[in-house]
Amino acid sequence: MGKTMMMCFEGVAGSPVFWFVSAVSTIAALVLLWMLKFQRFNGKIDYALTFIAVIWTLMMVGLEAASSTYSCQFQWAIMAWLGNAMLPVAWCFFVFAYVDDALWLKKRSARAARIFVPIAIFAFAITNPWHNLVYTDASIIPQGQGHIEYVHGPGFYAIIATLYSFVLATLFCLAKAFTRAKRTAWPLLTVLVAITLTPLAANTGYVVFGFTVFGLDPTAFMFTLGIVAFTWILFTNKAMDMAFIGQSGLANTMSEPVVMIDRGRKIVLMNTAAKSRDFNHATKQFINKILANDKNLETRETVSHLRIGQRVYEPRIREIESPLDPSETILGWSITFVDITDRIATSAALEEALQRADEANRKKDEFISVVSHELRTPLTSLIGGLALARSGRLGDVADPVLSVLNIAHRNGIRLSRLVDNILLAQKIDINALALESKPVDLGQLLEESFKDNEMFATERGVRLALGNVVLASVIIGDAFAIRQIIDNLISNAIKFSNEHDIIEGAIKTSNGQVRLSITNSGQGIPEGMEGQVFGRFGQVENNGQGSTQGSGLGLHISKKLANQMLGDIFYESEAGVSTTFYVTFPLVN
Repeated sequence: MGKTMMMCFEGVAGSPVFWFVSAVSTIAALVLLWMLKFQRFNGKIDYALTFIAVIWTLMMVGLEAASSTYSCQFQWAIMAWLGNAMLPVAWCFFVFAYVDDALWLKKRSARAARIFVPIAIFAFAITNPWHNLVYTDASIIPQGQGHIEYVHGPGFYAIIATLYSFVLATLFCLAKAFTRAKRTAWPLLTVLVAITLTPLAANTGYVVFGFTVFGLDPTAFMFTLGIVAFTWILFTNKAMDMAFIGQSGLANTMSEPVVMIDRGRKIVLMNTAAKSRDFNHATKQFINKILANDKNLETRETVSHLRIGQRVYEPRIREIESPLDPSETILGWSITFVDITDRIATSAALEEALQRADEANRKKDEFISVVSHELRTPLTSLIGGLALARSGRLGDVADPVLSVLNIAHRNGIRLSRLVDNILLAQKIDINALALESKPVDLGQLLEESFKDNEMFATERGVRLALGNVVLASVIIGDAFAIRQIIDNLISNAIKFSNEHDIIEGAIKTSNGQVRLSITNSGQGIPEGMEGQVFGRFGQVENNGQGSTQGSGLGLHISKKLANQMLGDIFYESEAGVSTTFYVTFPLVN
């Protein structure tokens, strides 16, 4: 057989058809080598097999056309079946990989089909002299013609049916791709459909109508034109080229370094910022660290920071979708490295400042607590001694001396109250104050507070009046704390009232709430003063005479106590007319 094959090479060099086919095959081979070196896309191996199958078929067709004897023509026709069988199979696998990125292509059975189907068909064709199922004995070179007129047997049509099933599967894959692809990808899909249908039409014309090129099967010629054209489209369009997609998606003028990674987990592109900041070596190591856990890319989780020199970068990962299948397949990932060096420095400075502020606040509270406790004991002795001296038990006291003692006694009591308020405010702020939760008659507490503050009101020329008080206005809380709230509100109302003004207290219930109100006439509270009114040591000036005498803690403590008992304090004020403070608590049924 080897000797016969060598004899079949004789005289082929003088055939123009052979040289034409050789030239086309050479061009296809060069395109194949260029594609293998420079292009990146899914299904690259199957695309290369398609090229090899086309080149093989073209060479066999050329040798058949250049041969003059029946035996040589028949031999080259049989040899061509290896390429004829591989071509539609490899093209089908390529389209599924390129367009659909089908997972089943990676299965062992799919890989076996790539090899088994073409080899089985070739083996069936090469044994034709034994069974004559592909070409029958009636295949002859007609009188006056130079090429065999093949008479196809049932085996030929079985092979064609098998190969056509791969073609139909290819068309089905492309049709499905049209339904999900972006419109920008439709021209590319249309070219793939044309490449698939054109050889099919040529082969159908050859089998059914006897259409030939140089008297030979035109399928290989048509397919060669198709895949060479498609390779050129890959070069110019680059719809699936990762580097091109990345280049078109980012501007090299961006200040942030950007790195593109393809599906093979390889760095395919860096922008100018990345290259200028020595990202090449450092980023490869960092990317390898990210790729050690694929989930970092697939779920776009936050990964550790990258440090290059004195700068720190935060990687932000984004998927690059495929225009052929935006909902599923991705081409790779874009990683933008955001410089967070200044942000980290600012955060560290703020954290340090907060720590210093917390430490200063803690020391301040400790100082106030220590001073307050240290003042309490001598104040108690001082007030007691002054009271004893004022009582006359230590002897008669002259009127001028008694006047001084009275002033000292009043100021001592004020100082003692200030110390008590400071300690109470501190306990409330650190949630160290335990309050009782018992039924309390709010109306009774209001009446008692009015009676106890009657003398203070008289001294200031102000009259207290009890308005509507709902009977059985019972709430749950601490009686002592609630009384302190009411006393603070009445005391403030007296301080901020003019002479001969009336201060009215009332209690109403509504929607499961009991509301106590203290109203006084006077200058009112300017808008936007809530923070100062309820703040620590906050006071509002009184009629241009400066702040009223007091610690500025009363309303702050009152609001905190009310909140702790599920209540609240707020006010309504009209400048120059009146101010009403409200205290609300849940009503007990």
